[in-house]
Amino acid sequence: MNMKCPSAWVPAALLLMLALPVGAQEVDEDLPDESYAAEIYAAEAAEVDPAEYATLAREGQGDVWSCASCHGAKGEGNGNIPRLAGLSSGYIAKQLNAYAEGVRINHNMQYVADKLTQKEMLGLARYYAEMEAPSAAEAELGGDLERGRELANHGDWDIEVPACYSCHGSSAWGVEQAFPSLAAQQPTYTYAQLAAWTDGRRKNSPLMLMQGIAHALSDADKRAVADYLATLPAPPAEDSINE
Repeated sequence: MNMKCPSAWVPAALLLMLALPVGAQEVDEDLPDESYAAEIYAAEAAEVDPAEYATLAREGQGDVWSCASCHGAKGEGNGNIPRLAGLSSGYIAKQLNAYAEGVRINHNMQYVADKLTQKEMLGLARYYAEMEAPSAAEAELGGDLERGRELANHGDWDIEVPACYSCHGSSAWGVEQAFPSLAAQQPTYTYAQLAAWTDGRRKNSPLMLMQGIAHALSDADKRAVADYLATLPAPPAEDSINE
């Protein structure tokens, strides 16, 4: 069973906004993926049979590369390529749409997402959300694991950074659809995303929450928390929506 907290993300998000600089609290109204987009996509994914998209995920189709060719046969990820197994269906679909719209930048993913239909995005999202796979990640950035544990569990209010767990759940397995699992994520990927939030290459966060956090973290802190999160147990598969 997926042990995600059903409603903790709302107060956590509000507390987090209060901790951010004023500029980081502003919502970019031009972004297509608003705060509730992940929930909307998850509801749409409930109408899609993920089994119909297993071949697309494993083998690709036409000009669309297989997801497995980069993300691994079990969705475990590798290096700077993220783990997909156990991420929520709404979150995955939201990111695919962000790539297709050019809101989130990655040339390989933009190429793939641009060729997918909306139904294919939803099917792939649900396929990986319902996939359970052991962790293939380990600390590899030379980060201070004790500092990473402290940031994940308690944050650091001296630099106005809340705990990772306050939004991403007490096991870092994610909360609801919008806040993704961080546990067992490839540390190079986590570090790269924190860097992207910092320099503006990534900006599709609901309520612009991650920008303020990333700016406050030093490079050493980014490495520490990325390495620590990589050591956590992998998230379980998302419960089948139709069960």
